[in-house]
Amino acid sequence: MPVLILVLILALILVSMPVLFLALILVSMPVLILVLILVLMPVPFLVLVPAPGPAPGLDAGPYPGPDPGLGAGPYPGSDPGPDPGLSAGPYPGPIPSPNPGPSLHPAPVPGPAAPGDALPLSPQTSMKNMERELVCPVCKEMYKQPLALPCMHNVCHVCASEVLLQHGYLCCDPTSEPSSPAATPATRSPRLGRRGVPKPDRLDRLLKSGFGTYPGRKRGTVHPQTISFPCPACQRDIDLGERGLGSLFRNLTLERVVERYRQTINISAAIMCQFCKPPQLEATKGCTECKSSFCNECFKLYHPWGTQKAQHEPTPPTLTFRPKGLMCPEHKEEVTHYCKTCQRLVCQLCRVRRTHTSHKITPVLSAYQALREKLTKSLAYILSSQDTVQTQIAELEETVKHTEVNGSQAKEEVSQLIQGLCAMLEEKRASLLQAIEECQQERLASLHYQIQEHQAMLENSGMVGYAQEVLKETDHPCFVQAAKQLHNRILRATDSLQSFRPAATASFSHFQLDVSRELKLLTDLAFIKGCGRC
Repeated sequence: MPVLILVLILALILVSMPVLFLALILVSMPVLILVLILVLMPVPFLVLVPAPGPAPGLDAGPYPGPDPGLGAGPYPGSDPGPDPGLSAGPYPGPIPSPNPGPSLHPAPVPGPAAPGDALPLSPQTSMKNMERELVCPVCKEMYKQPLALPCMHNVCHVCASEVLLQHGYLCCDPTSEPSSPAATPATRSPRLGRRGVPKPDRLDRLLKSGFGTYPGRKRGTVHPQTISFPCPACQRDIDLGERGLGSLFRNLTLERVVERYRQTINISAAIMCQFCKPPQLEATKGCTECKSSFCNECFKLYHPWGTQKAQHEPTPPTLTFRPKGLMCPEHKEEVTHYCKTCQRLVCQLCRVRRTHTSHKITPVLSAYQALREKLTKSLAYILSSQDTVQTQIAELEETVKHTEVNGSQAKEEVSQLIQGLCAMLEEKRASLLQAIEECQQERLASLHYQIQEHQAMLENSGMVGYAQEVLKETDHPCFVQAAKQLHNRILRATDSLQSFRPAATASFSHFQLDVSRELKLLTDLAFIKGCGRC
């Protein structure tokens, strides 16, 4: 019986084996075909690309992007792309639009004028005059990553770092923040080979920064200390606290005005690819995430298909990748309020801190509207007073002419009277002439100085042009930051216009001499009125 069962099992196996083998072949056939396709056909997306990482030996280009010295500071993030030209309207900053939609620009914020509106330039205004408003007081070049100082002046971030170094403070490397895609000396391009461009010479000495928690730490110190920064413009010592440069806001509005100015006068140089081996190709794309500009080939190389970098949106090439808005340097939060007591932008966390408990704090939109209205009115007064300034200058010039003529006549009369006197009057005559001369020179000096002051008001057309560009700013925090210092300057010019009067009179009538007196009184001879004083 067992033998019979064994025989039946063997027979069943022999009969079913061809069927099982055929079924196995049919099931595995698609898998075998797919494997053959993958082996025999090249697949581009399987090419390995270096993983993202820091680029220790790679140059980030002539403009290295945001600095870690500000990194603890107010502008993390990236800019959506280069600003439009002067005719392209206001820069679309992070200010929420009341009517969101597909429009390229945000809707106007309620106020005395639309954000993009600007008062017309006067005939005396020229772009050359405005250039003086856009030049750093340290490097004498147009601002790059300007920092807004509490004294209402600005300075390039690299220049500020150098000033602190000269005063014995250590500053973090302005180029250490990654501003380009990952690359190492071993990163290769199929076309260009290894890439390795030296750092800018100007920043080499900043790479020797020592240890410290914040940029601007004094050499050899361990405990936190207050950083003192001497303003290059007004020579005031600015207290930066323990955070150093990290406590300062980046003046994004000024950056945008500089870029629009460069585009207007056509001095923007061609932007080259930051990853080509020399000779470099001209950049055709930019990436706000990588903070770099690329040629077509390098863009594809560093944004391979199938990786997270492939999701980066290309933008027009630029050398300045700015953050989208102002951020709190301490909490890394977007600024939403303005502290009138401290005259500083603050975030929600700063608002609830004990430091600002009793301070008068207003939403940044309210500060924007109020300050914009004040700046608009002051600027309108300055522009409408150009004819008044010209009239006052003409009046002063006429006063100078009469002063010169009348003074000369007074000297001539005195000379004719003294000539009839004896030799003992010669010394007295010289002293009297000297008195008239000194008075005349004093008056002329005062009048010439007053003319120079009024001419300077006409030359303030550069400041007027800069103010008009600031009025195009729609980013509320950035506008409040830039307009505050500009409004103070305009107020000073307004006060000078309202309190105008000539600095000296043209009359010399009180220098007359009475020669009817007797000779014995010659030693006491003096001018009739005021004893010869102006």
